[in-house]
Amino acid sequence: MSFYHCYFYNFRFFLIPIGYKFNWDWVKNLKLRICHCGMMTFVTLESLLGITCPLTSFENSLRGINESTSFISYWIHQIIYWNLPSQFFIILYCIVLVWTFLLWKLFPPMIKKC
Repeated sequence: MSFYHCYFYNFRFFLIPIGYKFNWDWVKNLKLRICHCGMMTFVTLESLLGITCPLTSFENSLRGINESTSFISYWIHQIIYWNLPSQFFIILYCIVLVWTFLLWKLFPPMIKKC
């Protein structure tokens, strides 16, 4: 999972409730919310089925050719990639998926009426 993908989907978990409190329109955007729920469902199903994400495979192939060892890339790698058993991630992804659907219920997106 790339850094930006991780950043975009994970910070939305916090920004949606905050955005509702401050009445930010973009957190109510139906297309972004559908994309968010769809991607979280996709990641959870991949995890449950034991499938490696295509983006991760692509990133790994690129990293094998040209791996960076800069200070920033070292710490981003430490933050994003945890060396834990796969069962931990399966449980974590299921919890996150439930949280995603709960956010949809508690803070519904705005459906534009024509």
